[in-house]
Amino acid sequence: MQIEVYNAKLHNLKNITTTIPKHQFIVVTGVSGSGKSSFIFDTLHHEGQRIYLEALGIAHDVLHYDSFDMIQGLSPTIAVQQRTVSNLNPRSVVGSVTRILNLLAIIYAQEGQRAGEVADPQKPSEYVPGIFMFNSPHGSCPTCGGRGYVSEVNIEKILPPANETIERWHQFAYQFPQPKKEEKEYVSKRLENFTKHYGLSPDTLFIELSREAKETFLHYRPKRTQSKGHLIFYGVSVVIEEKLKKINTQQIADLQTTRPCTRCAGFRLGKQALSITINNKHIGQLCQMNVGELTTFFQHYLATRPHTPFITHLINEILRKLNCLETVGLSYLNLYREIPTLSGGETQRLHIMSHLSAKVDSIIYIFDEPTAGLHEKEKEKIIESFHRLKQQGNTVIVVEHDESVIKHADYIMDFGPLAGQLGGSIVYQGNYSDFLDSTNSITAQYLREKKHPRKEYTSRVDTPASTLSIKNARTNNLKNIDVSIPLHAIVGVSGLSGSGKSSLVIDTLIPKLQASLKAKATKQKTVIEDEAEHETDFVHTHADAKLEGAENIDGCIVVTQKLARRHENSCVATFLGVWDHIRHIFSTQEEAIALQFTRSSFSFNSTGSCTVCNGHGYIKRWLGQLVFSDQCPACRGKRFKPEVMKVRYKERTISDILEMSISEAHEFFGDHAKISKMLGTIEELGMGYILIGQSLTTLSGGEAQRLKLARELGKGSKGSYLYILDEPTVGLSYYDTEKLLVILGKLVENGHSVLLIEHDPYVLAYCDYLIELGPGAGNKGGEVIAEGSPEEIKQLTCSMIGPFLE
Repeated sequence: MQIEVYNAKLHNLKNITTTIPKHQFIVVTGVSGSGKSSFIFDTLHHEGQRIYLEALGIAHDVLHYDSFDMIQGLSPTIAVQQRTVSNLNPRSVVGSVTRILNLLAIIYAQEGQRAGEVADPQKPSEYVPGIFMFNSPHGSCPTCGGRGYVSEVNIEKILPPANETIERWHQFAYQFPQPKKEEKEYVSKRLENFTKHYGLSPDTLFIELSREAKETFLHYRPKRTQSKGHLIFYGVSVVIEEKLKKINTQQIADLQTTRPCTRCAGFRLGKQALSITINNKHIGQLCQMNVGELTTFFQHYLATRPHTPFITHLINEILRKLNCLETVGLSYLNLYREIPTLSGGETQRLHIMSHLSAKVDSIIYIFDEPTAGLHEKEKEKIIESFHRLKQQGNTVIVVEHDESVIKHADYIMDFGPLAGQLGGSIVYQGNYSDFLDSTNSITAQYLREKKHPRKEYTSRVDTPASTLSIKNARTNNLKNIDVSIPLHAIVGVSGLSGSGKSSLVIDTLIPKLQASLKAKATKQKTVIEDEAEHETDFVHTHADAKLEGAENIDGCIVVTQKLARRHENSCVATFLGVWDHIRHIFSTQEEAIALQFTRSSFSFNSTGSCTVCNGHGYIKRWLGQLVFSDQCPACRGKRFKPEVMKVRYKERTISDILEMSISEAHEFFGDHAKISKMLGTIEELGMGYILIGQSLTTLSGGEAQRLKLARELGKGSKGSYLYILDEPTVGLSYYDTEKLLVILGKLVENGHSVLLIEHDPYVLAYCDYLIELGPGAGNKGGEVIAEGSPEEIKQLTCSMIGPFLE
């Protein structure tokens, strides 16, 4: 049984004709941009989708037929990519995605007991399951609506200083938007009512008001049934709150505050649900246990009391799902963990878990970098899960760069030899032992040699140098730890998934550093890019920690894998800031001037966009939950109006520019310094193959992170900056990782500092200093178990990463 592909030629693929064995565990590797995704996702997977829909009687041209000649032997395909599994709905949690919450609700409905009741399996309780579900109107806490916390507007952040007059305070409350002319008299009258009531003048300072007057001035709201003679006045906080309801306060920095819901204590449910328990635990308490704790609870609950066959089945089903979560390295999560707070790797492993528990056969599973975010010790279980899927009669195709995954594959396909037009070929197919002997494969060469790039700087770790120190860190699972981070060096933070790396760096160091830098008396420009990807723990926050040494740096640049949410038309050129310059060039051409075109005329988001597809270049169509895209029949994917396409610069239209690779555009705009410098930086990072007009939604986590790093480097920040990168090598081959390490080395050479959250032993071995957290995940982690240079870490028996460092 095999898949046969004839002349695959999508994007940069060089007419690939090949056969792929079925019912095997196959790893597809190669440098970034070599054609892996074009072949596996955009050709095999899309054709598998088309065949499946056709079998259902739904005719749809999922893929342009000219992208290959013929494919035979395909089965239905399921593809899980990091960039396509994101869920931004905060009401979606681990428990709802895995359906464990539904099973728990049924168990509590039948076996839950109120305080003082005696459990009797012969007389099930028979509550309504909906009261145990926070997404149900019957079960959600009425105060927080099932969120577990409430968001409030911190008005004190925007109120005038206390030594301003009450007239100024009152004017401030009504100034956005300004009251209409006919309303100004009423506004003025209200302040007059207040001053007469308390015997004050408009020039009275707010700080001089009595306690009662302050309370009224801030919070008073007259009742509708209020009789004449009473004060007619609206407190300034009341006025501001009403106005803020009409705008998105989340866009105003520091204005939105979040606190745990006092009514449900963060458990998300109503009073009735929280009064019902099994084994003295209500459902909210179970949902806040991690996977390991929950497994222990249900194993004990199953063994210590009789249950109906139905409930026994539900408990075993929960235990099976929990076991699958542990298998894919997510044992540290709890059922209430919100899906948007998970990394791309965590989200994908959650989807893998659902497939492991499905037990179907004859499927082609395609996974994209499934080991992203996993420690070396955690990879063994997920590799076993791939073999288990294969043993069930499925074909498993994994796009990966990780050495341990490649080693355990039944079959390897390596694309290359390089990226873009220099790639698009299969340079090796076969087993692992022969792969290492391949002379055509760059990947095989790195696996054989594992050489690091030369450092052009001398590390100062061993000599007295400036540091950043965090004292008494207790965020999330951190156990009151002290950590010193050497500056002017590359420092790696490692540890098992859930050991506390993000809690230390993202949730403690960055907020503390941000506060310190903002508080500096000097008005230096501080760059901090923090996308708040991680959820806040309301019990242990970074507030307890202390930061020392912030004066040793001029700013901080945080580069994560996630791009800020943008318009779906956002592309590489708009993100990098070069698109405005390009549009300006086109607007100054003679033809553009004659047609009275402006820069807006060359925007696919503005007046120049195709009127049929609104500048997308495609038309979306929905088939159930599946979304497909057809080329726009009007502009044929060009995105612009016909008249805009008449304007040319160096014989190229504005649409031609969008179809250029970074490398092509770098050469094309070589005489435009601002454009050339930015594009040159991206080339240095090994991303010359991506297209100028490529949608941001199509980038992998590693590509997105390097793009952000290039943007920051292109700005040329002066001074001594701390660059913080969160797993920067996700999705990168050794070839691309080496390019990244060279760039990081240049940063240190130029006086900056680099801090990495990382799992890759190849990168960690290159670092000047390592901080390892553990020993386990969740409440079993949160401690510093090893510190020192990679050579020192290798010698420590307490280190878990030491044995894997080259």
